[in-house]
Amino acid sequence: MSVILRNEHGAIAVNKGVIERMIVEDLLEMSDSLILCSKKGRPIKEKPSRFLDPDYFDAIEVYEKRQEIRVKVFIITIFGMSISDIADKIFAKIETDFELLRIKKPGVISVNVRGIMSDQLIKRNIEVVRRNV
Repeated sequence: MSVILRNEHGAIAVNKGVIERMIVEDLLEMSDSLILCSKKGRPIKEKPSRFLDPDYFDAIEVYEKRQEIRVKVFIITIFGMSISDIADKIFAKIETDFELLRIKKPGVISVNVRGIMSDQLIKRNIEVVRRNV
């Protein structure tokens, strides 16, 4: 899938991988309040490396449905952090990434909280959704 923007100068195509990479980089900056996880809720450990680990892309889904782009993010929050505040920050970062590329905001952005990390992982299944019209 690629997102295509057409104007009087021509067309611009943005690959799905580029969008996913931008989102992962933004979420890694929020490592003090969240941990990226797989769709099943397994935490993705941070590995010190110069390159972005491909495992991080398991935490993001960018797809197109009914002519609108949808984004799903899978995270584990840190105990004591507000889920709604974290979700609002994620929504803002994703929308900023789309604005930077000058493409329409995603129709639906959902943040799936698969657990809360304190001394050990407490499983949860909470979904926070933002719909852009």
